[in-house]
Amino acid sequence: MVKKVIATIKLFHQAFGRYQLQIIFMTLLGLVGGLVGGIGIGVIVPIFSLITDQKLSNDPFSAQIVQVLAFFNIPSTLEALLLIVLGLFLFKAVILYFANYLNAKVSIDYENRERTEIFRRFAKADWPYLSEQKIGYASTTLMSEVYTSANILSGISNIIIVITSFIAYAFVAFKLSATITLTTLVVGILIFFGFKPLFYKIRKLSESYSDLVREVTHHINQHEIGTKIAKALSVEENVIQKASRYFDQLREGRNRVMLYSLLPNSFIEPLGLVLISAIFLFSYSRPSFNLASFVAIVYLVQKMFVFLQSTQARLNTINESLPYLSRVTDYKKTLAEHSEQNLSLTPFTFKHDLKFKNVTFGYGTGEEVFLKANFVLKKGGVFGLIGPSGSGKTTIVDLLLRLFLPKEGEILIDGVNIQKVNLHNWRKNVGYVSQDVFLLNDTVENNIRFYDDKITNQEIVQAAKIARIYDFVQELPDKFSTLVGERGLKLSVGQRQRIALARVLARKPELLILDEATSALDNESEVLIQKAIEGLKGSVTVIIIAHRLSTVMNSDEIFTIADGCIVEHGSPEELIKNKDSYLYKTYHIRDHGTLS
Repeated sequence: MVKKVIATIKLFHQAFGRYQLQIIFMTLLGLVGGLVGGIGIGVIVPIFSLITDQKLSNDPFSAQIVQVLAFFNIPSTLEALLLIVLGLFLFKAVILYFANYLNAKVSIDYENRERTEIFRRFAKADWPYLSEQKIGYASTTLMSEVYTSANILSGISNIIIVITSFIAYAFVAFKLSATITLTTLVVGILIFFGFKPLFYKIRKLSESYSDLVREVTHHINQHEIGTKIAKALSVEENVIQKASRYFDQLREGRNRVMLYSLLPNSFIEPLGLVLISAIFLFSYSRPSFNLASFVAIVYLVQKMFVFLQSTQARLNTINESLPYLSRVTDYKKTLAEHSEQNLSLTPFTFKHDLKFKNVTFGYGTGEEVFLKANFVLKKGGVFGLIGPSGSGKTTIVDLLLRLFLPKEGEILIDGVNIQKVNLHNWRKNVGYVSQDVFLLNDTVENNIRFYDDKITNQEIVQAAKIARIYDFVQELPDKFSTLVGERGLKLSVGQRQRIALARVLARKPELLILDEATSALDNESEVLIQKAIEGLKGSVTVIIIAHRLSTVMNSDEIFTIADGCIVEHGSPEELIKNKDSYLYKTYHIRDHGTLS
């Protein structure tokens, strides 16, 4: 149990350590506000004494109030006392307003900081880690779990304000009756520890619920992307049924959490009533019984139980939310551990060639995709990579984009290992267009610019012309300001592909990689992209990965990959004449057009 408490304290310090000063300040505000409120209630005692025509000196607490008023030359009249009570409670309201405002401000600031930091770490994480993550997990952490964690910080601050108010009220109550106050405190402590086993149960249920939320979010996000396929295969009902089962589990999980969470709050109020009744029965028959003091004590005890109930409720909320806070901190730590390394300051230069030298690579499963691959790409040339599916063509792309690192060997650019080149600088000079085009639900212009405000309108137009998409854009209702729809669904596949190509060309890369970029295109779209590639010859080094034969026939050199090795290379003319080549066999055996 002690270890869990220590672990929780460490978790709080790790998550909220930067807000120590604000929390201390809120503590002071809560203490002052509670003390002012307690004194205000205490002043009610002499007011009752005056109303019932009792002498203020007969009551010790009232006598102390009179002495304080006399010190400040304030008369002990009913009017003066009422004004003091009103002033004290107004002052308390102002203090608690600022305390609660600071509390809300700190929580909102935490929420913003965490989302910004987590998203930054997510965007900067390495590809091997990101490629293994389930869809929706990151968004769940950013939007749901960070929000819940912010509520923990708000809850902690509220508890501090409540506890400090409790202490201040207890101080005034102690001055009125030490016996009753001590009894109240003992009962409160017993109630707190009596409900403690529920905290552990609630936390375990919340952990299970948190896991389930992630799975449900993954299911929703995954099928939001795959809605078209689900409709095409007419399996919407199956998808809905699985979602319904998830939603039923969410309902049951939430019900279990609420069942245990509501128990403490439901029983504190009747326990408080029992305590007040016991206090009255104990005090009423005593000779020293004073109605005004008793009323003040009952009010103070009632407020103390309200504070206790509020604390219990917030502790339940915090306890339920701890698994989410733990996930947020663990996720941040994991992202930091998988951050891409970009320590080199060596600039990108490409004047001669790009060389794979004895490159061996595997995905961690023990099976190697490449085994000592060797080939050279001369600057300004157009090169085709062909081979059976799974032979390792896309892996070459991942290595060139530096999403993965070679297990052995090295990739050299002008004799320099590419890992020594600044990563940001490298990717700025390597353009990549894949088969799966990613477009924003935004304008054509913003899809080409794609977050790079340095790209001018003139450069966008020029890139669109090179990519053979300019004429089409000019026919659109709003030209470059036309919205393309979610994932570009208002456009054809070929149009989306050419916009993606224009996006890359606007950045003026020195190395352009087309990874199956024409495999889903119609003949007209493919011809347009081929013309765009021909216009880049000599100025941009182009690597084309393709199954479609026509896509690579205009290359300067073709490399065939099989079983993790470069098994042949040469010009298209040379390979098509060689009856033993992969290109020749594919051309003549598979309907003169497909390379897989």
